[in-house]
Amino acid sequence: MRRNIQVLDVSHRKKEPHTLHILRKKGQDAILFVHFLSPVTIYLEGIANNVVRNACIIYTPGVCHDYKATTGFSGFENNYVTFKTDTAAFLANYNIPLNEPFYIQNEEEITSCVEFITWASANRLVSLEIEIAERVHELFTLVEKGMLKKDSKSLREAQTRQRFVTLRGEVRLNPIGWSVEKMAAACWLTRSRFYVLYKMFFGITPSEDLAVAVLEYAKERLLHSSDSVACISADCGYKRVESFIRMFNDREGITPGQYRREREQR
Repeated sequence: MRRNIQVLDVSHRKKEPHTLHILRKKGQDAILFVHFLSPVTIYLEGIANNVVRNACIIYTPGVCHDYKATTGFSGFENNYVTFKTDTAAFLANYNIPLNEPFYIQNEEEITSCVEFITWASANRLVSLEIEIAERVHELFTLVEKGMLKKDSKSLREAQTRQRFVTLRGEVRLNPIGWSVEKMAAACWLTRSRFYVLYKMFFGITPSEDLAVAVLEYAKERLLHSSDSVACISADCGYKRVESFIRMFNDREGITPGQYRREREQR
């Protein structure tokens, strides 16, 4: 029974575009395991579930697949394995949630296991079929071992990070009117605690990240509107247009006016 596994599709650390949206309304005639290495929104019966890195989901045959990359991030990365087997007999070996997201804490072990399955499947050697089947079982054993319990400290930390990821996406979509204080309040934290956690989660301070978001907003306005530099400067929160021009030049190496003219000539 352990050998009766046919891997249909597999990839480790596969990079996808930030516009990724997987939608298979009738699912597949197979089991799909996905380990998300980037924030993602999973839709379950039309309800959005925003999850962060190291979330997983196991879809059983015939169940709708509907998930997409979280807005505000430049790319998307995941591990996944799609395989056919005797579903009931296979899953009876493991106490793992099905068709709903959960978190794991042993990312490297799981990625390594998926990497081997990817390599072995690509070689298409009959001699490796038994090994592949064993590794699929090993994968699910690792998932079960590394699964975070719902009342664990690690899961609470993941939920906190999820709030930060959601906030960051909102700010990147429209940074106007935001400040670090307002961002901290949106996460129900003091400014100092918010600052520490933000840097830990994203590797950048919230003030610097907000400045980057404002700059990207200004560049979009310069390219896709006829608004004056002074108007854009004011919308970005600058009281003096000279300060805005100085900031833009420091970061881009040219003034806002030069940036607009150069892009218009292309």
